[in-house]
Amino acid sequence: MDLENRLRAALDRALVDVRAAAEAEVDEVRRSAELSTATLRASAGRLSDCLHAVDEAPTLGSVLTVLAGCARLEAGRGAIVLVTNGVLSAYPSRAEVAPAHAMLAASAAEQRTPVVEPDAAAFPILVGGQVVAVLTTAAPSSAEAHQALDVLVRHAGRVLEAMTLSQVIGLTPLPAPPSGFSGESAV
Repeated sequence: MDLENRLRAALDRALVDVRAAAEAEVDEVRRSAELSTATLRASAGRLSDCLHAVDEAPTLGSVLTVLAGCARLEAGRGAIVLVTNGVLSAYPSRAEVAPAHAMLAASAAEQRTPVVEPDAAAFPILVGGQVVAVLTTAAPSSAEAHQALDVLVRHAGRVLEAMTLSQVIGLTPLPAPPSGFSGESAV
């Protein structure tokens, strides 16, 4: 075989190898895109379900409970810290908040914006422009998870605001206080 034929054969083999590598790379990108799309669809479905659950919560406290549950689905953990006249307490127990969570929650409440640290995050819940509580979670694993948590907190704040306003102006009856009720607000 002469030099020209050997070069042509080598180029043909190289071209076959390049095509195979390109096809494998395209297949990998396609699989990755399909997985990302499926993950985004699942996340969107979860977010929609959580928004509906918040809408259907019958009381102020149940809104907070649903919000914490939805945060656990999105971030692995979720808890509510109440903010009353600058004092932080755990919801629903009203117990003292652990120092690490207290600093993070206080920072989010003071800044009135989400605060994300390497292993935890805090999202303020506003009612009538005032921070009434803070959702604390594990650090969101993605930008989509962060956005979902932010949307959930904002929506929960609006639902709490609407419920409170409805109760104040008498559109819905206030629930009877449980026996032994000390008069403290539920939020």
